[in-house]
Amino acid sequence: MKNSDSKHGGPDRGQGRKPLDPQSATVSFPVKMSIEQREKLKRLGGATWVRKKIDVAKEPTHE
Repeated sequence: MKNSDSKHGGPDRGQGRKPLDPQSATVSFPVKMSIEQREKLKRLGGATWVRKKIDVAKEPTHE
């Protein structure tokens, strides 16, 4: 039996993961990789590490 006064679960406001930056929209981008690559990515810092690498990477030049 579920208690209706419970603070757990349900479709209340504020549920779910909070945005990284409330001013910017975010998207998911699935990437295929090997199990070994996934484990290394976790050790490197996961999504936070990837976002930092993207932010500091230079744009390619087109000739």
